[in-house]
Amino acid sequence: MNENVIALDGPAGSGKSTVARKIAETIGFNYLDTGAFYRALTLSLFRSYQKSPNNRSFEEWVKTPEAERGLSEVKILCEFSAGKENKIFLNGEDVSLSIRTPEITREIKHIANRRIYRDFVNEELHSLAKLHKLIMDGRDIGTEVFPDAKFKFYLTASSRVRADRRFLQLQEQGIPADRDEIEREIILRDKSDMEREIAPLYQAKDAFLIDTDLLSKNSVISKILEILDR
Repeated sequence: MNENVIALDGPAGSGKSTVARKIAETIGFNYLDTGAFYRALTLSLFRSYQKSPNNRSFEEWVKTPEAERGLSEVKILCEFSAGKENKIFLNGEDVSLSIRTPEITREIKHIANRRIYRDFVNEELHSLAKLHKLIMDGRDIGTEVFPDAKFKFYLTASSRVRADRRFLQLQEQGIPADRDEIEREIILRDKSDMEREIAPLYQAKDAFLIDTDLLSKNSVISKILEILDR
């Protein structure tokens, strides 16, 4: 049983990252947003795609040997900072904000649906877990990446509530966004995450389910801390 990893899974915008950060701060773990690694990889590949003259869509291009060979040139680093947002570096460049744009969000599914890219990210996560005590949030942390994690949680919420949360986050970062469009993208993302053949999103049998729709952030945190103290 892996006691160095606490897994928080669930759909986009269910409150995982906010809760995970506070839990990490409270119990002395490092918080790791695993989705940031997929976003950084997506950004890297998307930039390469834009430089590659062809008539294919990004979805088709990421399936090519050219795209897959590019993995050897990708280096993603996470800088932990207690009480603050982690910084994500792509080949030495701070891309912490660049990876959060709606454009990158729309393209992530093409990376998440390919085993070679998931294996790349999972290898990075396992390397970090050997060096740090981590609380991770994602889609398949407790089901595929760390199925041996001692504590697993599955957070969920309605698509509208999640869209509202994401809209406010983007506003705070100064990124223009449309609330209804965000919800449509969330619904499509849920469908893609839950129906993909590789590492689909679902609740692990031994994960604690927490619906965050009507719960405050502090209430969710309290519930998780009570479980961790058992």
